[in-house]
Formats: sequence, C-alpha cells, structure tokens
Amino acid sequence: MVKSMQLSFLIFCILASFYASALETVTATVDRNPAVINQSLVLTVVADDSVSADALDLSSLEKDFIVGNTQVSSQTSMVNFNTTRITKWTTVLIPKRVEQLIIPALTIQGVKSQPIAMQILAENDSRAKQQTQLISLDAEVSADEVYVQQQFTLKVKLFILAELRRANLSDPKMTGADIQKIGQDEESIEVINGKRVRVIERNYKVKPETSGKFTLHSPHFNGEVSQSSGRRSLFSSMEQGKPITVRGKEIAINVKPIPEGFTGEWLPSELLTVNEQMPEGEEFELGEPITRKIIITAAGLTAEQLPELDFNAPDGLKIYPDQAEDASTIRNGTLFGQKNQDFAIVPIKPGTYTLPEVIIPWWNTKFDRLEQAVIPAKTITITGIAAQTPIVSQQLPSEPVIVTEYNTTLQWLFLTLWLLTSASWFYVAKLKGRIHLSKDSFVSEDKQSYLKLMAACKQNDGEQVIALLPKWANDLFDSEHFANLDQLRTKFNDAEFNSALAKLQKSYYANEKNQWHGDDMLKIISRMQTRVVQQQQVEIALNP
Repeated sequence: MVKSMQLSFLIFCILASFYASALETVTATVDRNPAVINQSLVLTVVADDSVSADALDLSSLEKDFIVGNTQVSSQTSMVNFNTTRITKWTTVLIPKRVEQLIIPALTIQGVKSQPIAMQILAENDSRAKQQTQLISLDAEVSADEVYVQQQFTLKVKLFILAELRRANLSDPKMTGADIQKIGQDEESIEVINGKRVRVIERNYKVKPETSGKFTLHSPHFNGEVSQSSGRRSLFSSMEQGKPITVRGKEIAINVKPIPEGFTGEWLPSELLTVNEQMPEGEEFELGEPITRKIIITAAGLTAEQLPELDFNAPDGLKIYPDQAEDASTIRNGTLFGQKNQDFAIVPIKPGTYTLPEVIIPWWNTKFDRLEQAVIPAKTITITGIAAQTPIVSQQLPSEPVIVTEYNTTLQWLFLTLWLLTSASWFYVAKLKGRIHLSKDSFVSEDKQSYLKLMAACKQNDGEQVIALLPKWANDLFDSEHFANLDQLRTKFNDAEFNSALAKLQKSYYANEKNQWHGDDMLKIISRMQTRVVQQQQVEIALNP
C-alpha cells in the first residue's frame, strides 16, 4: 500500500512538472548589426515555453523591412524532473532604407521582447564591404536606353562564399518586355580580396515591345547555407541551415518609340552588315550551279528578327534559295544575331548577266539615323553552247482529225462481257494453281521504276533516289543502257535536273551531310518523264 502511494506521488510530480511552467521570457536577436540594404539578415525569436506557431505577429516589421520566410521549431527537454520547453522562430528580413531602424518589441501571450536598434548601411559603404557576405548578387545591362524591339542583355553574377544547402534564383521581370535566358549557366572561381569565391553567371536577352520608362527587376536569391565550419559532423544532414535572401537591384530602362516617318522593316541596331561569298572569277560554265551565300550580322537583334532575302533573277538564270541558317550569340556582353542563306544560281543559256544588288535598310541606334547595308550588283558571264531544240519538218502531213461517236449502250454491253470473261478466266486459272497476283503485275515494267522513284522522292529518301535513277532511265529508254549518274546528265542535258542532282549528291556525300527534301526532284522527274514519253509517242506516230 505504501509503495503504491509513493508511485502515485511520483507520477503526480512528473505531471505537475510538465504543466507548472509558463511563458516568462521572449528574446529577439539578429545575426548582424549593422546590416546592408537589400541584403538579408536573420531575426531569431525564442519563447521559453511551448506555444502555438502563429503566436508571433511580425506585421509591425513590414514598414521598414521586407519580411521573408519564417521557420518555426520547438524543443522539450527534462533533466532531474526539471522540464524545459522552448519555441523558436527564424525569419529573414531585408532592410528597405539606409538609416537607423528599430525592430520593435515583439509580444507573445502578453510577454514582450526587447526592441533592437538597427543601423542600415548603403551597399557602397566601406563598413559594409568589411562585412563577410556569404552570398552577394550583381546585375548589369548592356544598355539602359534602347528602341522598341532593340534587344539588350542582362548579366547576373552570383558570388558564393559558403556551402549552399538550398538555392533558388528567380527570373527577372519587366513590364512590356519579353525576357528569355540565353545558354547555360557558367561557373568559375575568382579570387576577391584574397578569398576564393565561387561565381555563377547567368545571361538573359530582353526585348521591349512597347515604348516608355520601365523598371527592370533583376533576379532575387533565396536559399540556405550551412552554418557548420570546418569538417562536417556525422549528423550534419540534420543541422538546420541558415536562410539567406538577396534582392537583385532595380535598373531603370528607357525604351524609345520608332521614329516618326519611318517606313519599312524596323531593324534597330548599333551595327548591321551584309556580306556575300561566291566562287572566284566572273566566268562560269553553262549548266554548273553557282552558290551565292548572303550573310547578315546585327548587334542587338536575334537571328529571327533579320529579314529573309529574295531577289528577282535576270532572264536566263534560275535562282533557288535554300533554307536560312540562324545563330545568336553574346560577345563582350552584346547580343549578336546572324542569318546565313545560300542561293543556287542555275544558268540556262549563255550570256552576260547582272546579279541585282542587295539592300537592307536599318536604323543606326548609335547615331539615330537611317542607314543601308548594301552588296553591290555583280556581273557574271556564262559560257557554253545551249542545247538545240529539235525542229520537226514542215513537210510532214498534218494529223487527221478523228471524230469518234460513242454509243453508250454498246459500251456498257462490251464492258459487261469483258468483266464476265475476266472473272471466268480468273476462276479457272486459280483452280489450276497457275495465278500468282502481286501489286506489280498490274503495272508495266517501265512504270514500276518510275512509281518507285516518285515514292522515294516523296519520302525524302535520297539514297534510294540515287539508286533508282539509272533503273528509271533504262526503263525509259529501252535501247540504251545507263550505269551511272554522269550518263544521265549527258542524256537529258537539263540544267534544273543537273542542279537538283548536284544538291542531292552534296547532301549525302559531302563532309557535312544536310537533310535532303525531294519536292524539287519530284517535279523535275515528273516533267522529264512526260516530255520523253510525248516525244516517243510522236516518233511512233511519224514512223509507224
């Protein structure tokens, strides 16, 4: 009985110790004082009891500080029946102004903390530079005054002196502008004030779509750094990191409108050039394709903004533009766009021709004036002998006009009899096992190679086209034999066919293979097939 009473008393004492404590003190501290504007400091508030997480109200700080994320933790310990409870709030604060600020007394369940007098320094203050900044952020633009659609770059550098546990860099923002990240982040190590600093660089291109005065908000950093120094402990993964927030600076941008009276395609740039590349010399052989490459390069413009070129060919030349190749890059903090486009010039008869000049109007943003990038006109001479067009003798008798009258009744009768005869033949032959049907049995031999060649062109299968071309020519000309593509060039003597064949071979046999499209080859082969068949029909009619 005595033992039972002693055990009950012991349990009562333990329970009483849990509920006897009450909140007595609230302590508020900061991790740095003085602090630097736009750089975070950590406010820690500790209550010596277990209280609700939302018992702390921080709204009184919002006048002078940007209040960031708040983390709440609680801890209970008991030593010799003495129970201790604490609740801790950790909050990131960013000062808004450079002056003396006060963190007022904070109240939890009627218990107040002591106010804290804060000294806020400017970023360029010598005392601020003496502080150890674990994380710092720098942002700069290639230009702060631009025209509408004139692109500029934003370069952001993150300097890291601590070990990151968590990190996030927000995207920059600007009203009325399209902002996109360029390339991948670049990481390096720099020595600053005798300390090795990890540096991460990120670049953006900014394209303003409307004119006016705007504010570019550079990215903000939010994360945690490890608070341990030196060698990690066994339980380092359980340690709480120190939260850090760094605000990126705000940059004023002036976007000017398109000048009044300007007409044409708007290309604002500090520098725009246009160049050409052509084979050396001024004389070229008939039937040999000539490649003219036009290169447009502009500062402050992407390749997509540069124009697609097109110019009229003089009579006697055919010009076929290829798909343009676009590229954008950053050089010394400036965005450059480049467009490369090839034009295949195919001469179809000898003579002297003038390739027209290329003119690209653009607006010089450095001198505020309209300028033109020009490639002068170029004269070339095509040598060779044009293919002679066959002349049909005028003594040939004119073809008689044949008038055919159709009797629909007889037509349907003959058709019905033919179908019955075909069905009977098919049934008998099938019974005897002598019929083997295939798709090709309904198509003549000369048509099979032609249809296969057309299908290969539609499927953009260049290798199959190269293999089928000699077969198609052999079927088209029964009395001749073709073993290679050079024999086809000589036989057809067709400039467009030769040019298309050269592009096909180049795309498959050159050092740098390109994707080949068979649309042009399909049209050319179809035209040549029709022409040859018609000529053969005329010869049969003249020589029965």
